[in-house]
Amino acid sequence: MDTLFTLAYEIGSLYIIVLIGWIVKRKKLISEDGQRAFTTLLLYVALPCLIISSMHMPFQYEQAYGALIMFVLSIYIMSGTLFLSRFIARRLTISMDRKAVFENVILFGNQGFIGMVIILQLFGQEGVLFASVFNLIYYVLIWTYAIYIMNPEGLPDSKAMFILKNPGFLATMVGFILFIFPIQIPSFIMEPIAIIGQMTVPLSMIMIGMMISAITFSRAVAYMKDALVYIAVLIRLFIYPILFFLPLLFFQIPFEWFMVACLLSATPSPATISMYAQVYGGDMEFSSVVVFFSTLLSVISIPIVYFFFLFFI
Repeated sequence: MDTLFTLAYEIGSLYIIVLIGWIVKRKKLISEDGQRAFTTLLLYVALPCLIISSMHMPFQYEQAYGALIMFVLSIYIMSGTLFLSRFIARRLTISMDRKAVFENVILFGNQGFIGMVIILQLFGQEGVLFASVFNLIYYVLIWTYAIYIMNPEGLPDSKAMFILKNPGFLATMVGFILFIFPIQIPSFIMEPIAIIGQMTVPLSMIMIGMMISAITFSRAVAYMKDALVYIAVLIRLFIYPILFFLPLLFFQIPFEWFMVACLLSATPSPATISMYAQVYGGDMEFSSVVVFFSTLLSVISIPIVYFFFLFFI
C-alpha cells in the first residue's frame, strides 16, 4: 500500500505542474505562438537531451540485454495493439474522421512526454534508457501510421527521412550509439546536455496543461454523455495494459523492465493526435476530449495498473 501511495504522490505532484500550465493558458499569459515555441523547445531540445544524457553511460551486458528485451516487448505491444485497434475501429458505425481519431487515441499513449517523466521519477536514468529503446517503434508509428489512417496522402514521398526528422527517434539512435561504442563525451559538454534534459519534466507537464485548457467546461460536460469517449479512455488506460501484459507474467522478466514497458503502455492518449486531427482533417474536438479525460484519469489509472501487476510479480 505504501508503494501505491508513493506512486500516486509522484504522479499527483506532476499534475500540479499540469494545473499551472492550464492556469497560464487560461489566463492568456502565453499566446498561441508562444505555446508553439514552447512545444518546439520541449520536442526538439529538452526531450532529446534527456534521452542522450540518460543513454550516455558505460556499456554493460546486463543493460544491453535489457535494451534488447525492451525492443522485443515494443514489437509485441505495438503490433498487438495496432491489430486490435484496427479491428475495433473498423466495426464502429461512426464517421470516418472520428473513426481514424478513435483508432489513434486507443493505439498511442503519451509515452514520449508523460511516460518518460514518470519513468524518470520512478526508475531514474537507467529507466529512461530502457524507456527510450521501448519507444523506438512507437516514434516510427506515431509519425507515419497515425498520419496515414487520418490522411493516406499526408505522408511525404521520402518516408525514411520523415522518420529520421523525429527528434525522439533520432536522439534515441544517437544515445544508443554512445551506449554501444566506447565513446565518452567530455563532461563540460555532457553536463549542459543533462541540465537541459532535466527541463523535460516541468516543460512537458506545463505543455500538457496548456493543451487541455482548450477544452471548455461546457464541452467536457457534453462529451460526458458520449459512450465512445468512455470506451476509448477505458481501452487506453486499462484494457490494453492488462490484456497484453498479463501473458508476460509467465516469463521471468525483471521487475524494472516489465514495469517500464507496462507503465509506458498505460499512459493517456497524446495531444499529438489532436494536432494531427487539426492538420489532416480528423475530429479534433473528440480527440481533445479523450486526451483531456484520459490525462486526468491517468492520475488514478497508472497507480492502479502498477499495483495490479505488483501484486502478481
